[in-house]
Amino acid sequence: MHIAAVEKCKLCGTPVRIVRRADGSADHYEGLEKDEANALAPECPPPLREWLRTKRNGKKTVALVGSAYTTGGWAPYGECEVWSSNETHGKSWMQLGGVTAWFQLHPKWSFSKEHRWDHYGWLKQEHPFPIYMQRKYDDIPASAPFPLREIQRSLLGAMYRGEAAVEKAFTSTFSYQMALAVHLGFERIEVYGIELALEAEYVYQREAMAFWCGMANGRGIEVWIPEACGLLLAPLYGWEEVRKGDSGEILMPPEGWVDGG
Repeated sequence: MHIAAVEKCKLCGTPVRIVRRADGSADHYEGLEKDEANALAPECPPPLREWLRTKRNGKKTVALVGSAYTTGGWAPYGECEVWSSNETHGKSWMQLGGVTAWFQLHPKWSFSKEHRWDHYGWLKQEHPFPIYMQRKYDDIPASAPFPLREIQRSLLGAMYRGEAAVEKAFTSTFSYQMALAVHLGFERIEVYGIELALEAEYVYQREAMAFWCGMANGRGIEVWIPEACGLLLAPLYGWEEVRKGDSGEILMPPEGWVDGG
């Protein structure tokens, strides 16, 4: 006989269903459905929470909160600016009372579609924070135009493709949020609930996300991302691995090779 129960991983705190044998030993584990996982979102480990609080002390800080349950609930609501986006208001761990800005940058035909959390209806409500959108909408009282042109002019004026300035360095809502944080002069940016799983959509988004992290770092802005985030996680090229340029194949040293310096 097997008994299944949802438990937290001893290493990372992520909830998982563990199926145990009659003697109590683990047989195997199973992933949870999204609603199950969101309801069991882990809290930020106290030592990490205190370390983050110390690091942001006295700095103009913004926390960017995505939809991943694993770290989405860790955001420091009430301690700094907190920005989130899209349908994340429906997540059970989202604390809307601590949010200071929202982002919905898709076209209206997209965000007005029927959604399980009535996203369009939520947008049309009164909110104490701005909702950055492509433009001001009469039926969305909190809507505010996202300052795309200002950001492009102030932050992207020195990079060219041929004779034209590169202005399309945006592949996700996160990249727009990062750009605005840099534009507004934040001194520290913390990232929660953005982990970039292996889905093709996230692979496509990584380029601009890494670009804006680099832009922030180059301007002396501190950036913190969760340990499990897939961003900037590649091996150190040349030191940790060597790849064949035309195929990406990892090249191994000949058998018996010793690097003598």
